Amino acid sequence: MATGRIARRLAAAVALTALVQGLLAAYFTEKLLYKDDYVRDEIGSHLDEALGLYQELARAEKSAMRSEATTIAGRRDLLAATTGKDPAALHQVLAEVLPKYPGLVSLSVVRGDQRIGFVDRGRPVDEAKENSLEVRRLLGRDAEDDDGDDDDAAALVAVFAADKAHTDGLERMSKFVDLYDQIAARRKSDLETYSQIFKASLFLAIIASIGVGILLARNVTTRIVRLADATRRVGAGDLTTRVAETGDDEVGDLARAFNRMLAEVETTRARIEYLQRIGAWQEMARRLAHEIKNPLTPIQLAVEEVHERYGGEDQSYRKLLDATLEVVEAEVGTLRRLVGEFSDFARLPQAILAPGDLAAFLREQAVQALFTEESAEDAEGAPAPRITVAFDIPEQEAKANLDKQMLRRALINLVRNSAQAIRDQSRTEGKVRISLHRTGDFWAIDVDDDGPGIPVESRERIFDPYVTTKHDGTGLGLAIVKKVVVEHGGIITALESPLGGARVRVTIPSGGTAPAAAVMEAENAAAEAGRPPDAPAHQESA
Repeated sequence: MATGRIARRLAAAVALTALVQGLLAAYFTEKLLYKDDYVRDEIGSHLDEALGLYQELARAEKSAMRSEATTIAGRRDLLAATTGKDPAALHQVLAEVLPKYPGLVSLSVVRGDQRIGFVDRGRPVDEAKENSLEVRRLLGRDAEDDDGDDDDAAALVAVFAADKAHTDGLERMSKFVDLYDQIAARRKSDLETYSQIFKASLFLAIIASIGVGILLARNVTTRIVRLADATRRVGAGDLTTRVAETGDDEVGDLARAFNRMLAEVETTRARIEYLQRIGAWQEMARRLAHEIKNPLTPIQLAVEEVHERYGGEDQSYRKLLDATLEVVEAEVGTLRRLVGEFSDFARLPQAILAPGDLAAFLREQAVQALFTEESAEDAEGAPAPRITVAFDIPEQEAKANLDKQMLRRALINLVRNSAQAIRDQSRTEGKVRISLHRTGDFWAIDVDDDGPGIPVESRERIFDPYVTTKHDGTGLGLAIVKKVVVEHGGIITALESPLGGARVRVTIPSGGTAPAAAVMEAENAAAEAGRPPDAPAHQESA
């Protein structure tokens, strides 16, 4: 399916990006780790060369000492003094030879275990500053004989002293070269280990990137699938569909915009359906008023004619005629009032909206009479209660698109409905409070009273035509209010009031908001298409 391809493409793109970055990182890391190897190799070769020079110098120095010992052992005068067994002559020869070689510490001639001649420089070897080398040579021979295994032959034993700094430098140099080699070997091993660890970490990072990419792709495509499925359901006519508004990204913004669009479309469709239904009710009320109104006058005139023409003396029959006339007149009056309400409802004009200040409009109503006691009287003329209407309106401007005349009529109907509900409680006074506050993109007008309230089961139907909770009501007052509110692009709901009675909340879109713009677009479209015959102008019913 399409979403699967999207997910695979996103995952492949993430994987390819991670792989390319990983290869580049591995390449440059390898170059960085091993870029100084040629320098270290050059230093190592120079250190080995320097150590070789030290060693060659030490060997040359020892070779020179051995050569000097060989030269001294080959002197004929030394051999003659030794052969002549003249200790004084031997000592003299040795004493003459010793100063000629600055490196000599002592010279001695031995035969077997017996030393037969000996001279020294006058001070022993200073072990703190000098290293000593003892060289043994047989007298009178050219070849070296360090072993001295000829017990009868005389041998020269020469002890040389050399500056200890030379050998110490050689030792230090040797240790330094060994240490450098160990460090270089360990560094090479560490670099190889680090390189392997880095490559393994890079591989794991690539795998993790691919996994994250798949998860992200799946998250995005899953939400896109939900949007596509919701779109198909909306296309099938289901406007109750909603999608989860998850994620703080473009897809989440799209989901929220989609839900807002559906809510506006659903509200608009409900508004249109309601207005269409009200239109049908208005047409029925018009026909009903016409059909009822026409026979009322003949009926009343006929009964009055019978009442006036009877001239008999039968008192019981006279009482019957009087009672009949009274009943007919009362019922005709009721029917005329009903016909009047039907006519008002049928001729109810359509609201024509214009920008205005809702707060200023409500403050104007506070100084005008929204309620008269006559408006709360029942059909039998029961006395109306005294109603105190209070206003709680903010001083700030409340921009909205209004039809002030129709909105005033709606408020009058709401206050009248509250007064009639209080009257039905057989009360002589009551309270109504009208308040205004902002809620989101809407202005909310709350009309509260301290009457009996509206039962919960009736709150959804109370605004439909011919639905009423009053014993003498026609159920058209609140239907008119709802029509006016719906034509303002608003919503009307019945709630429980903090005053103890009913609260009717009217919400109207605030000016400059999307709901207000949608209502005005619909209003303009209706104006271009042509309004219904009863809508071109406002008119109050007689």
